[in-house]
Amino acid sequence: MMRTLSSCLFALPLLLTISLAVVVPRTPVTSPPGSDVTLSCSFSYKADADLTRVVVTWQRPPADHVVHSFYYGRDQLALQNETYRNRTQLFPEQLSVGNASLRLKQVREEDEGWYTCAVTNQVENTRGDVRLIVAAPYSEPQLAIGLPRPGDPVTLTVKVVGGYPRPTLLWLNAAGSDITNQSRTNQSVDSRGLYQIQSELEVVVNEAETFTFELDHPVMEQRVSRAVTLHPSTGVRIEQRSRLPVTFSLLLVLLLVLGMFLYGAGAAVTG
Repeated sequence: MMRTLSSCLFALPLLLTISLAVVVPRTPVTSPPGSDVTLSCSFSYKADADLTRVVVTWQRPPADHVVHSFYYGRDQLALQNETYRNRTQLFPEQLSVGNASLRLKQVREEDEGWYTCAVTNQVENTRGDVRLIVAAPYSEPQLAIGLPRPGDPVTLTVKVVGGYPRPTLLWLNAAGSDITNQSRTNQSVDSRGLYQIQSELEVVVNEAETFTFELDHPVMEQRVSRAVTLHPSTGVRIEQRSRLPVTFSLLLVLLLVLGMFLYGAGAAVTG
């Protein structure tokens, strides 16, 4: 009896030498839909620890759906939730350096939320939570101005692409009143799940008047504003305010030059 107890006491320190401690990102991880993302998770352990008994499990709270499991030296996916089938990967060769990160492939809208990284052995269980946000910033807006013959409505067109989720789009008049209900907005989604949005506002300009387009994408802290002043006799002035660097597209420049040319030609004919 004493001999058996001594053996157990001798083995106990060997099991405790792993001394697990999990480290995960404190800030959310952001990924566009359709991309692959790595959710970082690392654990520390004492030198000469036996890692063959380590179990790594990734789950989705609160239901604790199994995203990926690894034990006995290989992936154990019998209980993996069907949603993640063939879309997850660990890095077994890096477990020896404490890397328990999860690679999630082809990110989807429903993947957004919390993930729990749990690392256990026979005597310890430690875990950390990682938040995944599915989002992407929009491109710099492309502004096109259609300048018709004198007296006809002017069409302001703004196009933004490559973002997610859908932003808030507004059109304002010179008084700052919301005239978005006078616009037409079309949207489509590409193969990756990213939005392509085009908004048009048609106005009749009899005197100098300013119209403003605003894009608000709070998930990515992206706010863009474009103020366009239309002058019936002298043309167009554009003001831009954005949290992002502003780049004029060649399309905009060409449309403005062509529009001014047609406007001048029309005025000459009517005159």
